[in-house]
Amino acid sequence: MTRTAVDLPPHRGSGPIDPSPGEPPERLTVKPWWDSRLALVGVRPDDPYVERFWLAIVGPSTVVLLRRFTRGLDEHPEGFRVGLLETSLALGLGRGTGRNAPISRTLARAETFGLMRRTGEHGLQVRTHLPVLSARQVRQLPPVLRRVHADWVRIHRTDRP
Repeated sequence: MTRTAVDLPPHRGSGPIDPSPGEPPERLTVKPWWDSRLALVGVRPDDPYVERFWLAIVGPSTVVLLRRFTRGLDEHPEGFRVGLLETSLALGLGRGTGRNAPISRTLARAETFGLMRRTGEHGLQVRTHLPVLSARQVRQLPPVLRRVHADWVRIHRTDRP
């Protein structure tokens, strides 16, 4: 059974981006994306690794969104429904929900990097564990973070498969 998690009451102000009167705002069904291999070698979205290294790759709004959805999945492991507009407002991304709105770009970025995937028109699967950065992604980090990442890998990955 899918439970509903509502962050804020639906916004009913005026403006072109609001739903039509009587029409509910778009809702997303968020479910876990389980990968047994990443459960062993990856990191949870709330792990400090994500803020330290993934942040520079995907940006702050994507990291916060992943953490928010992960927290929802911790509370509702089978999945939950959330309003797109409410989520955007709660993340400070504004009222827009169109194709070029910040929330839409944030979702697209998470999908581009394989951190979540769409399942149907209004469904999302969110990774329960993220991979460590690829060598290509590490090369995109600032020099100081590349060194810190190498140290992190040396310390944390010596006992992993």
